[in-house]
Amino acid sequence: MMNRSLFIFIIITVTISFSNIVCADKTPEQLVKEARSEVKSVSIHDVKKMMERKEDVIILDVRDKNEFEKGHIPGAMHISRGLLEFMVEKKIPDKNAKILVY
Repeated sequence: MMNRSLFIFIIITVTISFSNIVCADKTPEQLVKEARSEVKSVSIHDVKKMMERKEDVIILDVRDKNEFEKGHIPGAMHISRGLLEFMVEKKIPDKNAKILVY
């Protein structure tokens, strides 16, 4: 069984486009701070409630493929972190989707 501390969930609204995040006049620290201001962390208990209520959310596992294959949340979509920027728009075209990322 996976340790609960491994499950850090973040709700991300896909309306945050990558073009808004990449900006030449900002430092990496500023970009991270800005991104964190636009996402919300939720607990494992909140996620469980969302799943029980069958809320319209996408669970996105961004771990490496071998980690995903060892075990993942049922119904989770997989996009490795290293490919996220390249694949997310293809796999999740709804820019208003609520995504739970872990």
